[in-house]
Amino acid sequence: MELAEQIERDIGTLVDKHRRAALESPSRKETLLHWLATIDTPTSTLKKRRRVMTWDKLNTRIQQGYGMGHGADYQPWLTLRRKNSSRESNQVAAHLHPLHRPGYFFSRGEYQIALLLLWLGIHDLREQYPLWPIAHPHPLYGAPGTDGLQLGYCTGLLDIAAEAGIEHGHFPGTDIPYVATIDFLVTVRDGSDFDLVAISCKPIEDPAQEVKWRTLERLELERRYAERNGIRYLIISSRFVPILMAGQLEWCMERASLADTPHLAQSVLGFSREFTSAPNLAVSDAVARASESQQLSLEEGWAVFRHCAWTQAIDIDLSTPLLTSYPARRSGRTLRERLRRSLFEGRAK
Repeated sequence: MELAEQIERDIGTLVDKHRRAALESPSRKETLLHWLATIDTPTSTLKKRRRVMTWDKLNTRIQQGYGMGHGADYQPWLTLRRKNSSRESNQVAAHLHPLHRPGYFFSRGEYQIALLLLWLGIHDLREQYPLWPIAHPHPLYGAPGTDGLQLGYCTGLLDIAAEAGIEHGHFPGTDIPYVATIDFLVTVRDGSDFDLVAISCKPIEDPAQEVKWRTLERLELERRYAERNGIRYLIISSRFVPILMAGQLEWCMERASLADTPHLAQSVLGFSREFTSAPNLAVSDAVARASESQQLSLEEGWAVFRHCAWTQAIDIDLSTPLLTSYPARRSGRTLRERLRRSLFEGRAK
């Protein structure tokens, strides 16, 4: 948790600075007197007080580990709460079985892209990842297996924004620099080599579609942050994953891990071999046959099948309709490898 401790120290310094400034401000007493004067006001005439960020709240969130960690220990900077619901998109909170933790997505498109990324076999996925306004340790810092890497510090987004001549932004109603987030920060591992891919998921369907100027500025800041820190940067349409494929991926992801059922995990190799030995059998018949060979109930057999489809222990194309009364369509492994190359090949310089 060195990252958390370092960020906490830096933010803590800012908290103390602003607390002292507030206490020494000539208007402090007047503000307190005005606040006290409102106590006796009838509640019917009081307006609902707007929740705003404070330096203490910001420090508390960092102490609690939001925006930090790796794998199952990661906590997104933003989570779904009633006050940040959206009228324009379906927000999703779902358990990410491959990562053994809950995930929070601010649109269904984000969730569907997360399903695809996990199916591609990435090492780690961190949604709603903070691009800290101040200098901070590299996003890979503290990840298992990176002890020998010389990662160094990252430039804060405040400085990057100043260099670009783009307004960084503040929390509404405050002078506290906003903590911007990127939709996904993906870790791809090949042996001892680690690569990061930053992905911005936006509802852009047509390259000619007009995009708000502020959105373009935010995307440019994300791009510059990634470039400065040697991270590959992608912008993906929220419609990138077909609904059919997303649904089938979600169905299979529930059995991505068989850690809680070791007897099923031991049957995967034999099950997949028996299933693929009869390529002309309908999926339902092949599952029944493979289940019997491993002395599994039919229900257990379908659980193993879903696991094999997710891991591609059985080569099956999840981008096409999975019709159980027909033989399985192959080429899922080819599709997965092609997508991995298109999204993750090439290292940012």
